[in-house]
Formats: sequence, C-alpha cells, structure tokens
Amino acid sequence: MSEQNKIDAPFNEEQQQWLSGFFAGANTRLLKQDDSAQSNLRALTVIYGTQTGNSESIGEDIVAAAAEYGLAAELVDMGDLDVDSLADIERLLIICSTYGEGEMPDNAEVLWDAIKEDSAPKLDKMYFSVLALGDSSYDEYCLAGKEWDARLAELGAKRVTDCVLCDVDFDDDAEQWTKDALDAIKETGSEPTGSASSAPAKAKKEKSKYNRKNPFLAPLITNRTISGENSSKEIKHFEFSLKDSGLNYEAGDALNVVPLNDAALVNTLIERLGVTGDEDVDGKSLREALTSEFDIKLPAGPFLDAVAEKSKDEELNGLLTNGDKEALNNYLWGRDIIDFIIDLDVTFTLDELLPLLRKLQARAYSISSSSKKHQDEVHLTISSVRYESQGRDHQGVASCYLADRVEENGKVGVYFSPNTSFRVPKDPEAPMIMVGPGTGIAPFRAFLEEREATKATGDNWLFFGDRKQADDYIYQQEIADWQSTGLLANLDLAFSRDQEQKIYVQTRMQEKGAELFSWLDRGGYFFVCGDASYMAKDVDKALHALISEHGNMDEDAAITYVNELKKAKRYVRDVY
Repeated sequence: MSEQNKIDAPFNEEQQQWLSGFFAGANTRLLKQDDSAQSNLRALTVIYGTQTGNSESIGEDIVAAAAEYGLAAELVDMGDLDVDSLADIERLLIICSTYGEGEMPDNAEVLWDAIKEDSAPKLDKMYFSVLALGDSSYDEYCLAGKEWDARLAELGAKRVTDCVLCDVDFDDDAEQWTKDALDAIKETGSEPTGSASSAPAKAKKEKSKYNRKNPFLAPLITNRTISGENSSKEIKHFEFSLKDSGLNYEAGDALNVVPLNDAALVNTLIERLGVTGDEDVDGKSLREALTSEFDIKLPAGPFLDAVAEKSKDEELNGLLTNGDKEALNNYLWGRDIIDFIIDLDVTFTLDELLPLLRKLQARAYSISSSSKKHQDEVHLTISSVRYESQGRDHQGVASCYLADRVEENGKVGVYFSPNTSFRVPKDPEAPMIMVGPGTGIAPFRAFLEEREATKATGDNWLFFGDRKQADDYIYQQEIADWQSTGLLANLDLAFSRDQEQKIYVQTRMQEKGAELFSWLDRGGYFFVCGDASYMAKDVDKALHALISEHGNMDEDAAITYVNELKKAKRYVRDVY
C-alpha cells in the first residue's frame, strides 16, 4: 500500500481543513528551505558542443549530480552563449565533441570563432575543465575539445583538472571525469552570495534502461531492398519492432545498432593466429569474443604501430613517420586488419593481438520514421557497404550484418541516441527546407511523416538526388504521394549521372536561390543530412552564396545571416 493510500480513510470537515492548512504550510516551508539551500550553492555553468546529442546527455548528468557537490548548475548550448558572457563565469565545465576531420560541432562553431579572436575577453577569474569526445580512428582525435582547453588557458582561465579525451566508448571515462571535475571545482571562486545567479539544478531526465551496455533486443520485421536492380549500390529499408520495450523516440534521433562480426572473417583471423577459437577470453570463447567484443576490421593506431615494427615494411613505416596524413589515409583505404596480417605476413600471438584491437562499437543511423505514424516501430535506411580491395571481398560490419545475416524476426541489439537540436520545427506553420541526397533522406522521411501525422500546415521543400533516377530514386512513391496531398510543396531532384554535366543538390539550390531565400526570410528552417566531407560543405557554400546574392548582402553580412540561423537552430545538420 502506498503512503497516500494509508490516509485515504474519511475525515470530518474540521480535520480536513486542519490537514489542508498543515500541508499548505509544509509546502511553503519546504520551498523556503529549498530557496535557502539554493542560495548556499556555488554557481556552475556547463556548456556543450554536440553534433549528435552525446555531449548534451553528459551535460544533463552533470547538472543532476552538481548539488551533491554544493553546486547549482546550469546547462547551456554553446550556440546560445555570447562570447562576452564568458568573462562573467567563475566555474565552467565544457563537454565538446569533434566530428569529421577535427571540426567543431555546428552548435559550437559561432562561439568558437568569436573566442579564438584576439578581441576575446580575458578569463582571469574562471576555473574550468574540458571533456573531449571523439573517435580515435580519425586523425584529429578530440581536436575540438583540445582546442577549447588550450584557448581557455591562453585567456587566463585556470584548469582544475586535465582535459580528458574520450573515444566512442565514452561512458566510464565521462563518469569519472564528471566526479573528478565537480570535486575539483566545487571549492573554487567566490563564496555563495545568498542569491546565486545561475539557474537551479534541473531534475535529471529519466533515461531508458536500454543503452550501449544494455541494448534492447529488437526483432527485425522488414528487410527490403529499395534501390533498383541496376543501381551501383544496395540500399535497404529496415523495420524493427519496439513492442513491449517501453522505448520511444523523436523524429531526428538516431538508432544505434549493435553488430556482430562476420563468421567468415572471424574464422580467417583464428586460422592466421594458429589457435582453435576455444581459448578463454574473460569467460567467453575466443570465437565468441571475436564475434561480439572486438573490432576486427578497423586497423587502429596501436595495431598499425605493431605491424610496422614486426614487418619492418618500408612503405608503412615511412607513412607512419613522415606526417603525410593524406598519403597514409590513401594507403589505409579499404584495408582491414586481416589485409595487413596477410599482405605483410605478420605473426601475432593471441596475447599480443587482443590488446591492440578496439572494442566493437555500435553504429548510429538516422531514424527514417515517425513514431506518431508507426507505433511500436522504428525504421532505418542504410546503404550496404560492399567493395573489393587487396584481392578480397569486404563488407561493412553493421550494414551487411543487417542486410545478410539477421533472419526475419531475428533480434538485434539497439538503443536510441536523442538529438534535441535536429527536430521538426515546434511551430507547425514554419517553412521547412530539407537537403538529403542518397540515404541522407532518412530523417526527412521521418520529418514529413511527423508533419503529416500532426497536420502541420507549414510548407515543406525537399532537395533529393543520387546517381541515376531509374535505379536510385528511393521512396519515390511515398514522395509522389506527399506531393499529391500538398504536404510536399516543393521537390527538386538532382540525379548526377543522368546527363553529361553532373548535377547535384547544391546545383538545384542555386537555381532556386531567390525562392529559397524568401523561405528563409519568412522564418524557414534549413536542414541538411548526409556526407560531411563533400556534400555538406558544398551545400553550405551554396547557401552562403545564394543568401549573399538574393539578400543583397556582402560576404560578411551573409556569414552573419547564416550564423544567426545557426543560433536560432534554424540551420541544423546531421552529417557524418
């Protein structure tokens, strides 16, 4: 029986009035106590730079834990912070991810550009610590966080703990940094004044019990090829059941898929090691561990260093030492761990090899469905990675795991990553422009389903394309249906190989520049999803150019206009 039910027996009128007065007074006393306790806490500001939502999630955990350390914490998006306001902050914790080749996340870009200027304010009274998120398989590992750490110190801020670098499996390192940073910063700066200027600590959001350490086993109920027979690539549409999981998501979030390595690849590695596969590895057989625990595809740094030392190969050693990153990347392209072991005839013992392997990581994919239309389901749109290199056929770890090796209703480990920045506009009347070639259309299928389900009246405009219309026009019928109902007001297609001169989505943007600018000028949102290295950069250049031309602005004014879009969360990207 609950505490409330224990007092559900009837009371007379006098008793009821007395109880009402007592509880009202108790509430007042508790609020006063809470206000008093709040004023005795030191103010802490936590800011985050994020591309996919991980930094924000860690920030929420910090805010929830701060009161235990005598701190009243406020969580702030870097895109919402003005550089001059940094000078007034005494205690600052930063969580910043790095995406692409050492780039700042989109929401951190404007603030970073301002703070690296010579005119940036001095931060002599600030105490700080930085948590950097990244992926060690990239050259500029955690560069964005490192740059924040160095720049704050240059401006006079005092570091309370060293910058911590977190790889893709960041949970344990982030938790330890949070404890260390809060403990170190709690006694810094001025004493509480009795009127803390920061916001009170927010209640910690309830998180799902399913995460990277405990994924939900979701039945795969649909595996359908949606690219044409003559397409140069295989694009699959997947549907998973979430029934009885209690899981929910928003359009714009990502679904993380926990893959298993291909048995053929595992067997090849076991043979090269000269072992049986039955050897014990932390309570599992070696075969099980190589299937589910270790990344046996990606040749990460420690593995390459070990191969170079064992093989004495002049080309590899030269590339690792001469600092030519482009040449090294070209050499590594398409090669996996077994390629190196076979081609350079390198022998490892089991004890030597396992410490050199990274943990097998989940792959995050943009969700291509709205939960408002597909109850208890989540959909993905994935291009299967298949190629030939070094005389061997290669397959993507997760894409081909789903495409080839999970049977109908077979269960796949999954969990969600919220991305609160990448969302359908809250204003149902706001125009929405979506640029998503290839599988970049995935979140925009979800966005359009969302707007359809909520009966939003805002205009929607999709820029989509790929190589050939006959084979690569995925979701063509759905798009046609949205056009016929008026949900999709504008559609511009760019199939690059259907004519002599290649046409891309940015080409179509430039052609429709005047109208696109008018949509932005009346409050439109501009979304981009897809390749970060080329497409997203070309789209960004086209956006600046058309704003300059059709808004009658010089280059600096166009940059300011785009930066204002970013700060207002009206120019948002989901790029990889």
